[in-house]
Amino acid sequence: MDATPVHPSWLGEPSSTRDVLYRLLIDGPMSRSALAERLGLSAASLSRVTKPLLASGELREVPGRHVGPTGRPTQPLEVDADRHHFIGVKVTGTHAYAALVNLRADVLDAADAPLRSKDPDHVIAVVARLANSLQERGTAASGLGVCLGGQVREDGSVGYAPFLEWQNVPFGQQLAAATSMPVAVANDLNALTLIEHWHGAGRGVENLIILTIGAGVGYGLVINNQLINDVNAGLGQVGHTPLDPTGPACGIGHRGCANVVLSTRNIEAQAAVSLGKSVPYDRLMKLAAEDPVARQVVDQAAFSLGRLMTIASAFTMPQKIVLTGEGVELAVAAPEALKAGRSHDREQHTPAVPLEIVEVSHTHWARGAAIAAMQLPAPSLAVDQMLEAVNR
Repeated sequence: MDATPVHPSWLGEPSSTRDVLYRLLIDGPMSRSALAERLGLSAASLSRVTKPLLASGELREVPGRHVGPTGRPTQPLEVDADRHHFIGVKVTGTHAYAALVNLRADVLDAADAPLRSKDPDHVIAVVARLANSLQERGTAASGLGVCLGGQVREDGSVGYAPFLEWQNVPFGQQLAAATSMPVAVANDLNALTLIEHWHGAGRGVENLIILTIGAGVGYGLVINNQLINDVNAGLGQVGHTPLDPTGPACGIGHRGCANVVLSTRNIEAQAAVSLGKSVPYDRLMKLAAEDPVARQVVDQAAFSLGRLMTIASAFTMPQKIVLTGEGVELAVAAPEALKAGRSHDREQHTPAVPLEIVEVSHTHWARGAAIAAMQLPAPSLAVDQMLEAVNR
């Protein structure tokens, strides 16, 4: 039986029912025999679980009959992904991006709006307006998830959000009052890790690292299919990993840490010093192909990125690394320097961890926020209650 990740709360309490729904949600249509084998259930036990789910409409049989391994006809089962819908919102320091999704985090509709102020009341009003507009188009949502860069506490309050300049804001509670919806607030890296692990480049990977580079350096971790979460996850601690003892100091005095060496702003600053002129990050990546000075700047940063990957891998032993963020072009522009950095600190007999480079949109982050909303306690959606209704 496979290790099973944390389930969304609408699936109910731990049970075979919950395992069936989760496995079909993530893996798509499966035959009864394959599903029973995957979950370690007998055919009779699986039938007892799936019968009420089919009766209630939570599950359905895929149209068309197929021949199973025994030669007998079979109809695969799948979750009705459109039985429930959720809204996810990605909040930056200047904008809010919203997506209405189904249970597979497929985007059904999207909307966005600028933030004209960082005042919490203004941000709440913008997010509430986006959520209402998506539902006014005809689909009611069962929950609202919001992700942002910063320290998010279990009660949905934001301890510290540097891009919004917030400290100790009861964001989740106030947003729930403004929308009359169940609200989940998540650190944006956790939200990104959720969507990549459930439906993205990390799907099916039990031990996974997500690294992001851009305005700063971010880190998400999945171990044994579980998202590793902590109230301090949003403080960007991996960004203070020392990579270059001769490098410049960050804002709190750490010399040559990942934030200084790998953030897009600091790479641009280093290029300005070396080239004697300012060059935007995207242009710098292209300039490295023809200018040896630009090449040196880009290679040095890519080498440090490779070192960070190896350091992270040494402590967590992942099966895969997913690299993303607005600065991800660095890895594409300097693959050889990245490879050299990855081998620099690695034991020579240890192979490099497989790496996938992924470009994502703000809507992608919003999908992760919606998955956070799926994990809210929502008794009205609980499968256990649905089963009681079916069996009355």
